[in-house]
Amino acid sequence: MPVAPPPAPDSQGPLRRDVRLLGELLGHVILEQEGQALYDAEERVRQTSRAGDFDAVKDLVADLPIDEQGRLVRAFSLYFQLANLAEQHHRIRRRRQYAVERRVAAESLDAAFQQLQAAGVTSGQLRDASRRVSLELVLTAHPTEATRRTVLTAQLQISALLHRLDDPQLSDPGRRDIEDALAEQITTLWQTDETRAKRPRVVDEIRHGLWFFEQSLFDVAPALVGDYRRRIPGAPLPLRFGSWIGGDQDGNPNAGPATLRAAAHRARELVLRRYADEVRELARTMGVSRTLVEVNEALLTSIAADEQRLPGLGTGESTASADDEPYRRKLWLMHHRLLATAENQPGGYGHVHEFVADLEVIDASLRAHRGERIANGRLAALRRRVELFGFHVAKLDVRVHCRDLTAQADRVKETLQVVADLQRQHGPAACDTLILSGTTGAEPVLQAVELARGAGLTMSIVPLFESIDDLQRAGSIVEALATSPEYGAVLEARRRRMEVMVGYSDSAKDGGYLAAQWEIYRAQEDLSAVAARHRLELTIFHGRGGSTGRGGGPTHAAILAQPGGHARGRLKLTEQGETISFKYGLPGLAYRNLEAALSATLLSVFPNVTGSSAPAYGRELMAQAARASEQAFRAFVWQNPAFVPFFRSFTPVDELALLEIGSRPARRPSADAEYLQSLRAIPWVFSWTQNRSLLPAWFGCGSGLAPLLETPQGLEQLRRLYRDWPFFRSIVENLEMTLAKSSLEIAKAYLDLVPESADPDGHFARIADEHARTTDVVLRIVEADRLLDRHPVVQRTIRLRNPYVNPINAMQVALLRAHRGGDPDAARPLVRTIAGITAGLRNSG
Repeated sequence: MPVAPPPAPDSQGPLRRDVRLLGELLGHVILEQEGQALYDAEERVRQTSRAGDFDAVKDLVADLPIDEQGRLVRAFSLYFQLANLAEQHHRIRRRRQYAVERRVAAESLDAAFQQLQAAGVTSGQLRDASRRVSLELVLTAHPTEATRRTVLTAQLQISALLHRLDDPQLSDPGRRDIEDALAEQITTLWQTDETRAKRPRVVDEIRHGLWFFEQSLFDVAPALVGDYRRRIPGAPLPLRFGSWIGGDQDGNPNAGPATLRAAAHRARELVLRRYADEVRELARTMGVSRTLVEVNEALLTSIAADEQRLPGLGTGESTASADDEPYRRKLWLMHHRLLATAENQPGGYGHVHEFVADLEVIDASLRAHRGERIANGRLAALRRRVELFGFHVAKLDVRVHCRDLTAQADRVKETLQVVADLQRQHGPAACDTLILSGTTGAEPVLQAVELARGAGLTMSIVPLFESIDDLQRAGSIVEALATSPEYGAVLEARRRRMEVMVGYSDSAKDGGYLAAQWEIYRAQEDLSAVAARHRLELTIFHGRGGSTGRGGGPTHAAILAQPGGHARGRLKLTEQGETISFKYGLPGLAYRNLEAALSATLLSVFPNVTGSSAPAYGRELMAQAARASEQAFRAFVWQNPAFVPFFRSFTPVDELALLEIGSRPARRPSADAEYLQSLRAIPWVFSWTQNRSLLPAWFGCGSGLAPLLETPQGLEQLRRLYRDWPFFRSIVENLEMTLAKSSLEIAKAYLDLVPESADPDGHFARIADEHARTTDVVLRIVEADRLLDRHPVVQRTIRLRNPYVNPINAMQVALLRAHRGGDPDAARPLVRTIAGITAGLRNSG
């Protein structure tokens, strides 16, 4: 008889094991730290929530004192931190297993090259395409990061311990030691306040952003570039990093010339000391002797020149075997020059190019004398690191609002003088871009050109188009700039390279998710056409947030969803708020996310392979759906006088200010501005996420798409678009994920906070109707009975998380009621609910 195949391994088994272990250890910690009473209360609430009785959960938490509610919130929130960490670690584990099994992982470089090879793309075409690949990831300090750096550090330790648990040869005593260490870290987290006592300063945000380079990006980005170049030898650098942290002055009075200078200084010091440590380690291990192999004369000449620059290094460790081991001598001299550079002392490097030249001298000598393997090891990794990060780590962008050019002209001029200073010290690569928020025409861009010229700068002046109207005018505005003599001079000085930014957050707040996505798509087509006419090398800068309501979603799919045209393969993306820690907090996950973005960028150069073109009938349907969706969204949000009172009572938007997570105010500084107009997109989305509605990510989409399904032909056309058009598929899948994460049953509890006078028209009923309509549309398009039926692992994850996040919502409602009633003791526990729900949903704004 045939032998039955072995059962398929349970890929989620190790994850369940880790979550169960961490949950049990957390229970022990709560029992030790808080006692039996809180442990029993947590178990009662958890079991009641798992039974699906949310009304009973509300009754349970309503009877608890406020301080006990606060401690319960901490218990559930810490569980989510641990569960998130276990899931992140499991993704890394699965990726390692794929490598062991020699399987090609989705969204990897292997998958991209395999797809291109299958499509007949030759190595020559790949080399040509690599010259067009330019991906820049820009870290921002947008106030959606609720996780403190202290907590992130503890999470790194826990991840390392989970990795040790995966060792199949681990002994029982070793396992107990690891579990004890995990309990220690969990105890530390329990005794660490996960919320800040005071609002972070810009300098704190700078340190926070640099932490991710120090912990993961300095290592994984060069490794990724090495893997990429093994497939395309000699390819130009495909990846770069940027930062707004310290330079984003739009609506932030705490950011300005001083913080811009501080950001550059701290980054420079960090990377120089990293290089110094690395060069020192190379010196200690590179004992290549002249008694065994020759060296290039250029190496000996450079050593003599360094000894002249650093006359005080005649004695000490760096002189050991100076004649016999010249590589070691050279590296020690380089180590001291790097330290001198960091401390602004004589003998240091005047520019990163001098350091690069020293590395090249060593590399050339090694390769000339049978040292290729040595050159291809840690030295090559260091050279890639320097190529990526220079002496500046990430290019600092400056952002101001167009109105600042007049209202705060002196401050803008002072900022530009700092940019000039930074360029003199670090080179143009450190800071050469000025982004103009609120661009509505060519005039402010030309005004900024004049201000930059006054500071002796030729900068990239980048218009940022944020509203629906501005996106629709983007092509004509850039056309006017391209034909302007003033801007034309800038283009010539920058070798006809132009950067244009499109904003996802404010456009979605302006016209709803569907209309914003379509207008951004159309704007990119218009901009590409203008660039082609005027021979411009165009880069589109995508201002995407973390949540779907702000343009978030899977990066790989989002890149492939962009239209074909002149700018394919060249793009910048913002990495905002909590997405930075989710993507780059763990080195293995950082590599995975960078790889997904780079592989998609490479694929995007070949639109005939990715099938990104929009069919004519698809454009007509999208235009029709976008118009209807925008009308429905604006009628509910912008043209409804009763909406703002309902919004402010139904969501914790005003209470978000209690959560000290960002240096920037929640509203733009405009005394006479209407409330909703001045409210930033981040708290707009954040507040709807807290009450589990997630309304900005889907409201209006059902009204826009449902009319297209009224005929069998329309339904079949949308299904065909979903199969064949990456842009439409990305929209539908983002909608499906958001709808699955939302819970109107939980949101309904927040109606208890809404006075009758604030809801005369039954706003929640309109929300529920649109939610049902949008869900029905998505299910019919994807041909499923339930949301995420085709993604059972994700579906199960959401289903298992809800019983833990629902009690936090119940406590948030109770604490909002107490806080709004004037109870001063409710504020701190309320802040904890905001952080807890963020961790539970893995989204804020």
